Amino acid sequence: MGEAIPGVGFKILAREDFSDLTYSLVIHHPLMAKAAQPGQFVIVMSHEEGERIPLTIADFDRKKGTVTLVVQAVGKTTREMQRNCREGTGLFAVVGPMGIPSSIGKAKKVVCV
Repeated sequence: MGEAIPGVGFKILAREDFSDLTYSLVIHHPLMAKAAQPGQFVIVMSHEEGERIPLTIADFDRKKGTVTLVVQAVGKTTREMQRNCREGTGLFAVVGPMGIPSSIGKAKKVVCV
């Protein structure tokens, strides 16, 4: 779902570093933001020859057309993404949303730890 931007892929609109290992990426992907539900995940490739890795959708904003991923740099690919994924760059491929959504009942806000 979604359309990649030639030469950029799926554009990273924002990045926030939470610690030496943990960071978030806000990507522009209107179709995914429209379809995403709590508890789902995506498959990401940072570049054309990159490894396919699953990442949980941490947040989405249907109006802005964004999806937020929180990543912990623990393996080769996530450490590479930590070095290279900056605001204005892009992810080569983002596929999803996948998985069975979590049931949250009638709650308006849910926090998972």
